[in-house]
Amino acid sequence: MKKSISLLAGLLAVGSACAQPAIQETDSHSQGPELHLFATFTKSMKHNLALTIEEEIRSAPTHRSHTTLALTYTPIPYLSIYTGYTLKLYGNQGWTDVNKFLRHRANFLITGQFKLGQWNLSLREGVMLDARADKIDTREKNAVDWTLRSRLQAVYSIPKTPLAVVTKLEMLNTLNAPVEYLNSIASSTKYGQYISEWRPEAGLQWKINKQHSLTLTYRYNYIYGRNVDIQDNGDALLTNDYSVKHLILLAYKLGW
Repeated sequence: MKKSISLLAGLLAVGSACAQPAIQETDSHSQGPELHLFATFTKSMKHNLALTIEEEIRSAPTHRSHTTLALTYTPIPYLSIYTGYTLKLYGNQGWTDVNKFLRHRANFLITGQFKLGQWNLSLREGVMLDARADKIDTREKNAVDWTLRSRLQAVYSIPKTPLAVVTKLEMLNTLNAPVEYLNSIASSTKYGQYISEWRPEAGLQWKINKQHSLTLTYRYNYIYGRNVDIQDNGDALLTNDYSVKHLILLAYKLGW
């Protein structure tokens, strides 16, 4: 009887172990420096509306361009509501299949801000949607990723100069990580949403005149990815990937 109980317990233990997805930790690796160039054109319109067209080019190894069309509504000086669509092109994916190098993005952002002497402080919250066009295993990746974006920003205008110090801290949090398959095979560990990026940033802004400005900043981009790889035999490999990017951002803005 005792042998039977021991054998049954052993089988249950083995079964429980087999139900657990394999987890592999990947050490942090550093990328960069990488240059991001921005050109933004904003036209103020009636009814507190502003239309923005922005082009972003990312250098190697990313080789990516983002073209954005956005509308901003400012009902009061302390609050603005932003909606934008971005067409993303991935140059490093090749050009043979449009579904591989093309992505769609939408942003809905609300920003509250106020001035305190030479300081301009703001808090931005919003949702970002990234849509894929290629065929994927939806147990591993989403056709549409939902991300919560939170950003705290402080801009200090240096007295008697056209310069301002810019500091930012942005956090990205996944809202629909593909964890249903993992949770269905893991008996004890439940996987959920997680913070995917931290983006501290600092630099200088040069206000050339009322219409033109240049901003040069450095961003430390810490990225965490939880990647699922389902093997042919049905086993699931969960990779926790940590990486860091060092980014130089140069942005030109024209507003009228």
